Amino acid sequence: MKQYTSRILKSLAALFLGFPVLYLVWVAAVFDIPINTCFSILLSPFFYVVSIAVMVAGYGLWEMQRWSWHVLLVSQCLVFYESAVFILNYSESHHKFLAFILSGFLQWGLVYRVSKEIRVPYFFPNIRWWESNPRYKLSVPVTLMRKEKDAQEGEILDLSMLGCFIKVQEGLLQDETVTLRFKLFGNDVQCEGRVVWLAQSAVTHPKGVGVKFGLLTKVHRRSLRGINRRLRKIATLYRRGRYLMNQEDFLKRLEELETSGLDPASS
Repeated sequence: MKQYTSRILKSLAALFLGFPVLYLVWVAAVFDIPINTCFSILLSPFFYVVSIAVMVAGYGLWEMQRWSWHVLLVSQCLVFYESAVFILNYSESHHKFLAFILSGFLQWGLVYRVSKEIRVPYFFPNIRWWESNPRYKLSVPVTLMRKEKDAQEGEILDLSMLGCFIKVQEGLLQDETVTLRFKLFGNDVQCEGRVVWLAQSAVTHPKGVGVKFGLLTKVHRRSLRGINRRLRKIATLYRRGRYLMNQEDFLKRLEELETSGLDPASS
């Protein structure tokens, strides 16, 4: 994931990594804090606690670690509190309230911009079905049929028993009902679904839609269950087999899993 990090996110991460110096310059200029007082701030233990928290968040963003978002929120709350303390105790500005509001808006802007860069499906509270089922990354052509509209082609990138993420260029509507047709491991699957969220192109995912499956027929439910079992085996092979098997055996086993059809009895 790190190789897909945008320049904006890298710039913001670098900004957070340089927080101790940049923040002192900011508060000195905006809060009108004298230079000699800034040296006193450097002796404050809390300043180092806040700085470490922000820098850890910056490192996590640079490395595209999932925990970085939560650390960032905590660190910004600490910065907000520290800014209030600095204005009350050290500021010589005649416009303390305006300076505090300006600082708060800057923090909000930074957090909002980061959230746009790293927002992913599990941050949306209305799609808990997505995080409660294992998702398997793949690339499968799919045809989406819409009521009273032309069918369009897409690409399934994530799949679970309850839904999938489809990369598609033409816009679909929120809550729109679609019928999906795709083929995987020799099995044809057709099912209805509902578009539960729309995604614009970002660092973590391309432009597309999240579709929650509706009621499945017994045949298609069996096929989808077999597909997910096969994908689970492939995921396990990638996670464990590549370290325990030599490359030739690993590639051979992977090819067998990817090209062989599903066993009807095991589906």
